[in-house]
Amino acid sequence: MDQMKNRENPGLLARITLLKFLPIKALFYGLILFLGSCVQKEVKVFCIGDSTMSHYDLKKMEESYGGPDFPRRGWAMALSAYLNDNAEVRNMAVSGRSSKNFRAQGYWDKVLEEIQEGDFVIIQFGHNDEKEEDTTRYTEAFGAFKDNLIRYAKEAEEHGAFPVIATSIARRKFNAEDQLVDTHGDYVLASREAAKEAGVPMIDLNQMTTDYLNQLGPEESKEWFLHIDPGVFEKLPEGMEDNTHLSKQGACAVSGLFADGLEQSKSALKNYLLDQKPDCNIIP
Repeated sequence: MDQMKNRENPGLLARITLLKFLPIKALFYGLILFLGSCVQKEVKVFCIGDSTMSHYDLKKMEESYGGPDFPRRGWAMALSAYLNDNAEVRNMAVSGRSSKNFRAQGYWDKVLEEIQEGDFVIIQFGHNDEKEEDTTRYTEAFGAFKDNLIRYAKEAEEHGAFPVIATSIARRKFNAEDQLVDTHGDYVLASREAAKEAGVPMIDLNQMTTDYLNQLGPEESKEWFLHIDPGVFEKLPEGMEDNTHLSKQGACAVSGLFADGLEQSKSALKNYLLDQKPDCNIIP
C-alpha cells in the first residue's frame, strides 16, 4: 500500500527526474518558475523627481514652521507602506528639481552609485521643468524634457535596473464649473511619449489624480493638500493655502493610486505589492 502511495505522490527528487525527458527550454522555465515562487529577490526602489515626490525631514519642518507634525509629505514617502519587506524604497527625489538640474547638480550620479542589477527606478518630473523664467530648471516639453526622461530610463537599464515613468500629479485648481484645470499641458503628453519611446512602463498619475480630485470636488480635495488654518503653526500666523504640495493624507492617497497603476502595468515591481492596502491614518 505504501509503495502504491509513493508512486502516486512522488517526492521532489522524483518529480525532477520525471522532467528529464522534457525539452531543455521547458525544463529551464519550469525551474525558474519554481524557484521564483520560493524566493523573492530583495530590491531597492529608487524614486527621482521633485517636491511632490520627495522626502521631508519632519524635525526640520517642525523648526521651520513652529510646531510638531507639519503635514507636508512627498507621495514616495508613503510608498513603502504599499510594498512588501523585500522592496526597500530609496526616495532620492529633491524639492525644486527638474529633469535638467537633478542631473546637473549631481543627484542622479548619487543614484547611479547605488543602483544594482534588478533594482527599480521611478521617474517623475515636470512641475519645475515648466518654469520658463528659471533657465537652470526650464526644459521644453517635447525637447530636452522628453529627451531627459528617456535618458534617465536608458541609463537605469544600462545599470541593470527597471525604470518606470510616472506623469506629474495634478495641482488642485478648479474652474467655475468645479472641474479641475490642467496646469501641466504638454509635459504630461511628453512623459507619455517618453515612456512609449523608451519602451518602459508608464503610470499615468496625472490622469489618475485628476479623476480622483474631480470626484472629491473643490472642498473635500483640500485635505489632499496644505490647507492650514491660521494659528495652528507658530510661524504661520495667517495659515497656508498650497495646492501643489501634498498633505499626509494626499501623499498616501497618491501612493495608493500609483500602486493601482502599477498593478495594471507590465512592471515587475507589481510583484512586490502587498495584498492589503495600508490605513493612511496611521502612516507617519
